[in-house]
Amino acid sequence: MSLKLRILIPAIILLSACAGAQALFNGKNLEGWQMSDDAVWSVQDGHIVSTGSDNGYLSTDELFGDFELSAEFWIDATTNSGIYIRCKDRANIHPDTCYELNIWDNHPKQEARTGAIVFKFMPPLAQVETIGRWSRYEVFAKEGSLEVKVNGEVTAVMTDADPTPGFISLQHFEQGTVKFRNIKIKRLPN
Repeated sequence: MSLKLRILIPAIILLSACAGAQALFNGKNLEGWQMSDDAVWSVQDGHIVSTGSDNGYLSTDELFGDFELSAEFWIDATTNSGIYIRCKDRANIHPDTCYELNIWDNHPKQEARTGAIVFKFMPPLAQVETIGRWSRYEVFAKEGSLEVKVNGEVTAVMTDADPTPGFISLQHFEQGTVKFRNIKIKRLPN
């Protein structure tokens, strides 16, 4: 296969996967998002950023049921973060009430490290290193099925998830810096 084809084919696949996707972050401000708890979220250089030692969430205004989600994230070695999906109660964002896609390579309990769905699917099927570089979460949520990938590696699969629509939240917990960019969602037909 020629070099041009090897470059073109992945580009075509990526474009078709993104077709019909809606950006959840416009790269300029936090329009469409709500902050809760103490963490401060801001937009810096086109990224959503939270740093410091406070806990909190940044949640979408909209609710989502069946979807394909992709989000890029960057963390430092001290950061505990996550992407929560299908959350129902803005006053109680927690792995017991949502599906937390963990972002914490150095989790003291490695079964809950990056790629795990906390309390629901642990340990992750693959260990992916994400500290200090841009990485990508991809989530396929259709009815009771969830498939999670980090940097193209399948890390979690569930077939008995609660399909009730909910909002999406980004987490910053305790210390360190986390950044998010290119957050896109494609709603899937019921």
